[in-house]
Amino acid sequence: MIAMPRYRTDPSPRALAARLRALRTAEVPVACGVYAGLSAPGPTSALHARITHAMAKAFVVGASAGVPRFESPPSAQLRLLTAASWGRLDGVGADMTTFPVDLASELWWRVHERSLGSLRTAERRVACDLLLRLGYPQRAASVIGLSVIDSRKHVLSAELALEQLAVLRCHLPSSAVEALALRGARSSLPPETRRDLALFVVFRHAARGADSTSLQAGAALAMKASSELPQKGFSCALNRVRLHRAIAAVPFVRRDISETHRLLGRALEGLTSITPGDAEIDRLAWADEAYALYCFLVRTHLAVGLGQRAAGYAEELVGLSPGDDRTWALLGDALAACGRLDDAVEAYGRGVALGGWGAARAAYLRGFVLERLGRVSEAAEDYALSQRIDPTASVLSSSIGGDQQPQMRAEPSPRGRGVGERRELGRRRAQARAVQVRGDLAHATEQAVREVVQASVRSLG
Repeated sequence: MIAMPRYRTDPSPRALAARLRALRTAEVPVACGVYAGLSAPGPTSALHARITHAMAKAFVVGASAGVPRFESPPSAQLRLLTAASWGRLDGVGADMTTFPVDLASELWWRVHERSLGSLRTAERRVACDLLLRLGYPQRAASVIGLSVIDSRKHVLSAELALEQLAVLRCHLPSSAVEALALRGARSSLPPETRRDLALFVVFRHAARGADSTSLQAGAALAMKASSELPQKGFSCALNRVRLHRAIAAVPFVRRDISETHRLLGRALEGLTSITPGDAEIDRLAWADEAYALYCFLVRTHLAVGLGQRAAGYAEELVGLSPGDDRTWALLGDALAACGRLDDAVEAYGRGVALGGWGAARAAYLRGFVLERLGRVSEAAEDYALSQRIDPTASVLSSSIGGDQQPQMRAEPSPRGRGVGERRELGRRRAQARAVQVRGDLAHATEQAVREVVQASVRSLG
């Protein structure tokens, strides 16, 4: 079983600015334009992009009350990354009114105008979510009336608690936001709000793999609040699936795989028993929950070395969202884990073809597998492509699905070098960065770069 490396990216604002400048000249445009102008989704659009577009349509026609809560999109900087991949640094600013006219669809401007008017609660909820998806956290805060960013003094509202948390995540440390959510889950807020706040805590801790008292408390509070809610109807059934997916994270972080899969089995059984209605928004809500559940199933099976099972669940992701780079990343990881290296190369290639920042990880891992297949020159091309798209990434050796020793050649730690070697390494890295910056600034004004950094700070969650 091949041991795959873990591809990681520096989350700092400085690194984001570097990625945006690199994407500008990498010549790997994002195939889908939903996040840079709200153009209509197509065959290459991810599920989360189709959801964003559907939300925008519902918002502008006054149908916000029928829009359910969806999973958060995979990145808080999708608009910035998409525009940069098209070579358009003029599309990454923090003001919606200055977005390039030639990129914006009519729907874009209708969202802009509608969000400035008087809004009911349901409309404020959808507008906030939509503006965050499009990368405008300040505008989202204004829509829900959030003017003071202080987690110690803030009291979550019954109607817009999750939206407030989503905005606060753009400005405050995760620990402060999660503590605020846990306090809300223990408060006298309505049970639906308490359940959603508790689930927020669970998913955030589970994403870090942290077995903590907050994780356990969040799971218990979510179950308690759910027991106080109606048990019939489409949305209630989806929420039960989400609850089982959340509480499965508790045994998973403890490495109790048997209990994890029992709970995920209940979630999967519940999901397959639900039949969404004819409305597009209901079908998208079902697919959204299904995608999140199958992602979790893939990861849990990879964690215990069940590569074949993981690949089977990853194939379900292909049916749900073939335009999502996460789909092909997970499928490629699963195929590589069970030794199907040629198929893994093809899967990673599909991720590369989608363009944008996600292509960096796909290109690196395709190169890694190609190198294991003896196709060294092709691997070198993929490594170079990955570096060209994202010069901020780092790669750690890892093992997928077993205890096999890492096969990747890791760079020696600077601590193991002499003083002269460390200085020389730092000098070479600084020279490489300087060449990159000089090349980018030759084609971009200082103001454009400053806007990139400012937008990066506001967009990081």
